[in-house]
Amino acid sequence: GGKEPASLKPVDSRGMPMEDWNIIVNSAGGQAVKVKQELVLHHDSVVCCVRFSNDGRYFATGCNKTAALYDVVSGQRVCMFVNDQVVEGNAAEAAAAAGGGDSYVRSVCFSPDSRLLVAGTEDKTIKVWDLTTRRLRHSLTGHGKNIYSVDCTLDCRLIASGSGDRTAKLWDVRTGACVRTFGDDENGPIDGVTSVAVSPDGRYIAAGSLDKVVRLWDTETGALADMFNGHADSVYSVSFSPDGSLLATGSLDRTVRLWDITQVGKRTGEAAPRFTFKGHKDFVLSVAFAPQGNWLLSGSKDRSVQFWDTRMLLDRTKTEDGPSVILQGHHNSVISLAHSPMANLFASGSGDKCARIWRYTTE
Repeated sequence: GGKEPASLKPVDSRGMPMEDWNIIVNSAGGQAVKVKQELVLHHDSVVCCVRFSNDGRYFATGCNKTAALYDVVSGQRVCMFVNDQVVEGNAAEAAAAAGGGDSYVRSVCFSPDSRLLVAGTEDKTIKVWDLTTRRLRHSLTGHGKNIYSVDCTLDCRLIASGSGDRTAKLWDVRTGACVRTFGDDENGPIDGVTSVAVSPDGRYIAAGSLDKVVRLWDTETGALADMFNGHADSVYSVSFSPDGSLLATGSLDRTVRLWDITQVGKRTGEAAPRFTFKGHKDFVLSVAFAPQGNWLLSGSKDRSVQFWDTRMLLDRTKTEDGPSVILQGHHNSVISLAHSPMANLFASGSGDKCARIWRYTTE
């Protein structure tokens, strides 16, 4: 009964190390894509969220009690943000700062100037960290339940948040004041807001909810600009296309839907999705557009990331083409996806306690 041997990486028939991920390419699904893994970042708990800074330098993750900041190139962890403290040391120090119990950082985002990191937490607060001074700038209070999602306007002036309290809010970055609350009226969500995104032009805030509906509010007036009904189950993720003309939504109904934002305020009757992507075998937990080109990425409880060629699919009447690529790169649900604004890099965060950064090339 000797000791178990140290775990060796699996090898193929030639003795070469095998990767613990694989790619399935669908020739009918549009452009060919090649993917390779750049970094694996191990965490002590489930990785709830991943995000890149706009300058492409930094990468942030959120897990139990901690938001962590990494250097994208080296993969080195720069520091961790725990409660109101910055920890530059190891995970043990972070754990000591965190204390007992569970309180997940459910969402992170950077200000577009890459100077601030915003973290939405299960303690009902939004923490705003100054990355230059490594100090807590604001702890925003006002939501009545967990914060599930945060986003920033492109002019760096406002932070959007979505909460289990059935509302979304806009906050002034400079003063920390709540400037608007959405959804606290008869048209508002009847269940928690899971995901918020600000349109590229700052005109709209989109919110996905457990009530299956996606709402679009006007950031200036606070008025409800549109409602998108169509998902058969809770909506967990929303993402605007880079030009703001489309909104992608991912749902527990296993589909991703695309909605036409150019028709908001112009059409009569209910909005129908421009396209419904059916490829995942379980809940869709995350959707993210690539900043350049036509790719839409979706992550699911089925452990896969799928690449959709939106232009090709919207040009066609056929819906059975499916995704261009299926990446099986995690040992548990893909909870979060993010694309780098600077490069063909994207990140995935998973229930397997890993965040992975991937590079892809299109033929």
